Amino acid sequence: MGVYNLGSGRMVCWDDFLIDQNVNTEIIMHKPEKREKVFECDASWEGNNCGYMSVVKCLDEYRLYYRVCNIVYHANGESTYDAQGICLAVSKDGIHFKRAGINKYISDGITKNNIILNQGRDNFSVIYDENPACPPDERFKALSMGGGDGINKTVDGETGLYLFVSENGIDFRLKRRLPIPGSFDSYNLVVWDNTTKQYFIYTRGEHTIGDGEAEFDVVKKARSIFREIRVTTTKDFESFEYHGELDYGKDNIPLQLYTNQVHRYRRADDMFIGFPARYIDRWEDAENFEQMPLAERHAYLTKFWGREGTAISDCAIMTSRDGIRFNKWDEAYLTPGIEEIDNWWYGNCYMVYGLHEIPSQTEGAPDELCFYMPDKYRIKSVEVYRYTTRLDGFFSWYAKYRGGEILTKPFIFAGDELEVNFASSALGDMVITVCDSDGNGLEGYKSIKLFGDSVKRKVGFAKALSELAGKPVRLRIALRDCHLYSFKFN
Repeated sequence: MGVYNLGSGRMVCWDDFLIDQNVNTEIIMHKPEKREKVFECDASWEGNNCGYMSVVKCLDEYRLYYRVCNIVYHANGESTYDAQGICLAVSKDGIHFKRAGINKYISDGITKNNIILNQGRDNFSVIYDENPACPPDERFKALSMGGGDGINKTVDGETGLYLFVSENGIDFRLKRRLPIPGSFDSYNLVVWDNTTKQYFIYTRGEHTIGDGEAEFDVVKKARSIFREIRVTTTKDFESFEYHGELDYGKDNIPLQLYTNQVHRYRRADDMFIGFPARYIDRWEDAENFEQMPLAERHAYLTKFWGREGTAISDCAIMTSRDGIRFNKWDEAYLTPGIEEIDNWWYGNCYMVYGLHEIPSQTEGAPDELCFYMPDKYRIKSVEVYRYTTRLDGFFSWYAKYRGGEILTKPFIFAGDELEVNFASSALGDMVITVCDSDGNGLEGYKSIKLFGDSVKRKVGFAKALSELAGKPVRLRIALRDCHLYSFKFN
């Protein structure tokens, strides 16, 4: 068994990567909490088809980039789309967003607006590049399908994925077409990984299954296109290594994934986390829609558009320690929720890209992680809501009150202090024992019974942890009605 070098990095308890033995413990997924509405796309140039959004933290503000468009369905089965463009809203606190005063383009006779690009395009994902070697005039990067004035029109006559760059995040210029295979008519994104010093480019791909019948054949109900997520790496956007579809392991249940929303998790040196939208066509069970919200809309779209009336979507969650091999959960991270007026619809749960740590709105509480989710997509003016979870709080190692225990694999740490992110009941607790590489408890290194709910609790031992720094050790963690989200040596 190898020895993992944890150093002073944070170990998040999201998988069994560091678990050697466990008794009566499990890994628990934790759902986020829905908070307030932070923005509504109700300007005359926006509409019900706004989507593929990014929230970027740069300098002293949060920036919400989003595609604007309005779609109208007509009684004869035809539809009309308003011209698409890219807009920008800004916020100082990540909660209250307002339209930026860009005033570059005229829309509906109005110049006072927040449009930064008036080219029609389906997607435009934006990041703030944290690569220390990034040229200042390329600090903002964006990926988009098509490089010209249209969804499928391109500057060189080829449909593909294009890289845009900008110094200020407003005036973008086309840099190049990326030599990556794929479909791209979804949210494609680029992620900088400071550990491996390279970019990960996550894109939408697809392959055909069965006999290759067309997906849009409403009569036969054939569904032959399978949506997938692919990954490519590059250090300089000049040479590329294409890895193909993400690897979910041998026990993977194939599920169609549309967007990917993969982030480099900032609080752990070796962790990626993604929130893909799952595409599920329930045409065989379509009778459900007759008693659900938007029943008439489902029937209309099924008649004229096939899958758009019978497909629904939710949000999954997946984690990775190398950005290529992912642990994908079969259970949903977010669903459309209790049946209301405007949900259970194709386009629910398409998470806004961006995972940020912001102060809690509860006085005295620690910072929270927040992300955003649009609502009312293709129904009425799109609304954007904020969701929160505790720091590192997507998963935990957990045991019920009758008790459970985890013995970690051997690892090396640096520092003289152990802190834990954990939560117990009033009756529950956690005891941590530092062991030698064979799993034998070391004298003077057994904690008291820890109880409470803290994202940063110091664990005391009779002897100094610094005496063990740099030596292979294990942790024996006894849990009773207690969650352990992460631990870190300082």
